[in-house]
Amino acid sequence: MTSYKALPLAVLTLLAQAAYANQPSQVNNDDKPSVELEQLIVTLNKTPLAGAAFDDNQKASDTTVVKSKLQQRSATLGNALAGELGVHSNPFGGGASAPVVRGQEGVRVKVLNNGLGVADMSNISPDHAVGVDTLLASRVELVRGASTLMHANASPAGVINVVDERLPSRMPSMPQGEVLTRYTTGSDEKLVTAALSFPIGKHLAMRVEGLARDANPYNVPAIKFDEETLKYLPDSYNNTKASTIGLSYIGDKGHLGIAHTLRRENYGLVGHNHKYDECAAHVIDPHNKLGRGRHYLTIYPHLMDDTDMLDSLHFHCGNDHEADPKHSHDHVYGHKHDHHHKAPWLEMRSSSTSIQGELNQPFNWLDKVKLNLGYTNYKHTEFDEGKPIMTGSKERFVQGNPVYYGNDAYLGKLSFHHSIKDKYGLVWGADYAQNRTHALIPSIKEKSENRRPLVENTQKSLGLFALTNAKFSKLTLETGYRFENTKIPVHYDLDEIDHTLKRYGRAVRQEYPDLTTYKQNAKSYAITALYDITPKLRLDTTYSHNERIPSPMDLYYHGKHLATNSFMFGNKNLDKEKSDNLEFGATFKGDKWSVKGSVYGNNFDNFIHPENLYKVGNLAMRRYTQSKAKIRGAELEVGYQVNPNYKVAVFGDKVRGRLYDFEPIFVGNIYGDRQLVGYEDPEECGWSRTHPDYEEECAIYKRPIIGQETITRPDRHAPRMSPDRLGFRINGEHGNWSSSLEFSKVFAQKRTSESVAAKYDSECPYHNAGRNKLCPIYINEDATDGYNLLNLGLDYRKNTGRLDYTWSVRANNLLNEKIYVHNSFLPFVPQQGRNVSMSLNVKF
Repeated sequence: MTSYKALPLAVLTLLAQAAYANQPSQVNNDDKPSVELEQLIVTLNKTPLAGAAFDDNQKASDTTVVKSKLQQRSATLGNALAGELGVHSNPFGGGASAPVVRGQEGVRVKVLNNGLGVADMSNISPDHAVGVDTLLASRVELVRGASTLMHANASPAGVINVVDERLPSRMPSMPQGEVLTRYTTGSDEKLVTAALSFPIGKHLAMRVEGLARDANPYNVPAIKFDEETLKYLPDSYNNTKASTIGLSYIGDKGHLGIAHTLRRENYGLVGHNHKYDECAAHVIDPHNKLGRGRHYLTIYPHLMDDTDMLDSLHFHCGNDHEADPKHSHDHVYGHKHDHHHKAPWLEMRSSSTSIQGELNQPFNWLDKVKLNLGYTNYKHTEFDEGKPIMTGSKERFVQGNPVYYGNDAYLGKLSFHHSIKDKYGLVWGADYAQNRTHALIPSIKEKSENRRPLVENTQKSLGLFALTNAKFSKLTLETGYRFENTKIPVHYDLDEIDHTLKRYGRAVRQEYPDLTTYKQNAKSYAITALYDITPKLRLDTTYSHNERIPSPMDLYYHGKHLATNSFMFGNKNLDKEKSDNLEFGATFKGDKWSVKGSVYGNNFDNFIHPENLYKVGNLAMRRYTQSKAKIRGAELEVGYQVNPNYKVAVFGDKVRGRLYDFEPIFVGNIYGDRQLVGYEDPEECGWSRTHPDYEEECAIYKRPIIGQETITRPDRHAPRMSPDRLGFRINGEHGNWSSSLEFSKVFAQKRTSESVAAKYDSECPYHNAGRNKLCPIYINEDATDGYNLLNLGLDYRKNTGRLDYTWSVRANNLLNEKIYVHNSFLPFVPQQGRNVSMSLNVKF
């Protein structure tokens, strides 16, 4: 049973401080932080979003997380934003976490760094970290509405923009810097960040910054491994280093700068089952059902289509993984896990160069021109030392092959900004992205169909966008349009294809593959209206139509995806996804009360998602498919200023998702009674027409097809949807001290997805064609329990001469709750338990 002893103690502490805050202050008036805080709040509300097209068009659901908050949160993006309204996280151990916004993630939530896309491999798998450093950021923005079309077609849930200062845009008058040191008990984390900006002459400014983080496996309340219970999660360690140097020329009309960033990471991959290292998924047959040979599938299996798939899917593993118990709190990894051997780990290196420039008022009719260019060379390797596993009563040593991932990316954006009398605005421009990606297992020991999980490909996308802004007294209208053309050529070895077809062509006539480049256009448009009823109350609404082009992962991935305990298969015949989206929001900021809330809905056609095809034990096969989908949700936060020093707030969010209108699974034809349709030729049947037995011996009967037998794929809940959340927050300020208390109740997620697949089964009844038929199999998503999360914070700020320092303490998960995240592909892996972090931040 959960202990709540710490909760009343924490509340009493804050109430006592509130009572003290009502007494006359002895602090010098010149140093009152409460006055500075009020000024800061006003300034933040007026600060434009760097990721938005126009200033002062903030909606209720637009969010900015400032640097002081980011410095006290997780080093990974998803966990750093998980406390914001409508935002949850898809975590993977201590090394990676991706944001889940309004139930959507991956390519549907575009992540930017200073307005330009982030080049990494995070959309391929949840164990791949997002390539940004929130601990070095000045703020993180969540932008919604028409402005998202400046950056992406496929992000109705929002665009995340990580803003940092790697490229100075203003001349520092003198050297300015900041150093942060932090220690966290729950993972023995030791963190240091440092940044320095300084002038070089009259027009050059340099920025140098860096980060070093070392964390051991994090603590958990308890985790069971057979007969042993541990208080930490094995292999959840992380080691990260990042450094940046930037140089800008800053003149009267603008600036132009270049920066180079080097980032390295090394972290463990939790939840791995070595029994799956030996497995192959038998999903295709090169001997096509239509009688054609397609042995090119042995080297490029991503070229399969529906007719190539086996009717009865199965695994070849050579071990007893199917006998493993289901994932549960007593069998967290679903198998006998030896944590004394090192699990697989990931080593990443990313080198990026960015160029940014802004030219102000080049002509009277043009306010400014912005240029943003980037190049990233991203590589990571997943290693596996191997470990012994039990197969029956025998022990064998199993070792997975290294997997090499790479992304060579060129990015660019050019935009032109116009305004007329501060009433009308126009932003238009173009962007280009080229990502050359691959995943490779270069080992002759690996089965041929598994050697290219992601075939080498180059995604080339050219986008054109235009946004307008018009102000009419209390009403502001913002519109946006984006056109995108995408090509995804695959890099084939034609000699290897020819050799393979000749090899197998002696026995079966071979069909040459269609190697046509995937091409697609997408068009999206949006309109946002903001109405200021009073200076304190604003209503907003946004309608958008968004189109998403399938990603290389959706189209071409084929093979092991053990981070999700599955084999994943792309679908090269996917069509573009379309959605119609509507949102209503309200913002009220009074003297005492503040309210912000939103309701939204998304209707999808051709919604792209991985569907379970087959599952044995804890190992699944999934393939990308399409259906209709709808997502509905709401977010609300209500705040009250108790006195000049204390504010309380209650908040909550919820989201629901449904998938529907699936194509049924074809089982077989339904035949009627046999009917006489004619007679064979006498020479063929061996009877003359005059013979009395001719009609009986030479009759031709057929059973007409009178229908089709199918298995219905019913409507279902969308998988891994965020659970409901409700909480309250208390913030206090007095003198140099500030404090915070936040309690969140995250509810159990029982709305789980059930997919229906099919397989041949001897226990199924025969259909009237006289053979075994496909029978339905049901694959259920696991439910997750709810939890209570209590966090406390205390800060002390002081200014001495040129030094401004802040000492902070954060106690997170103070109740030491067992936290299981439903958004994760590893919902059975517990998150970090009670931990305390202490930090010192110094600015000069």
